[in-house]
Amino acid sequence: MSNASLLLSAPVFPLALPQEPTAPAPGPTGPGAAPASGTTQAPAGDAGAAGAPQQPCGTDTFLMMGLFVALMWLMVLRPESKRRKETQAMLSALKQGDTVVTIGGMHGKVAAIADKTVVLRIDTQMVTFDRSAIARVVADEAQKKA
Repeated sequence: MSNASLLLSAPVFPLALPQEPTAPAPGPTGPGAAPASGTTQAPAGDAGAAGAPQQPCGTDTFLMMGLFVALMWLMVLRPESKRRKETQAMLSALKQGDTVVTIGGMHGKVAAIADKTVVLRIDTQMVTFDRSAIARVVADEAQKKA
C-alpha cells in the first residue's frame, strides 16, 4: 500500500462542536423575574452606559506597568549591576602573586598580567587565561593572620 492510500483509508472521527440551544431554559419569565442560572444578562446599573465605549487602557494600567518595571529593576537589574561592579573591581585590583580560582575551578598564582589576559602558574606549568575567566581571589592564610 502506498502512503496516499493509507491516508485515504484512515478512520475519520467527527468533531463535537458546540451547538445553539433549541429550546429556552425553563423558568419564570417576565419583567420582575429573577434570571435563570447559566444565562447572561447585563447588570442593572449599566443600562444607560451601554452606548458609551469603555476606555481600554486607563491610568490604573499604566500605574501597574510602572510598578512592575520598578519591581523588576529592584529585584533583578540592580543586584546584577552591583555584582558586575564588584567583579570588575576585583579584576582591576588583581596583581602578580595573588592566588586565584578560575571559572573552571583551577587554582593558581598570578605570574603575569596583560590587558585582557592573565598568566597563571599552576604547579610547574604556566597557563594563559582571559582576565574574565578569574572567578575569585583566594585570601592567603598569611593575610588572614595579619
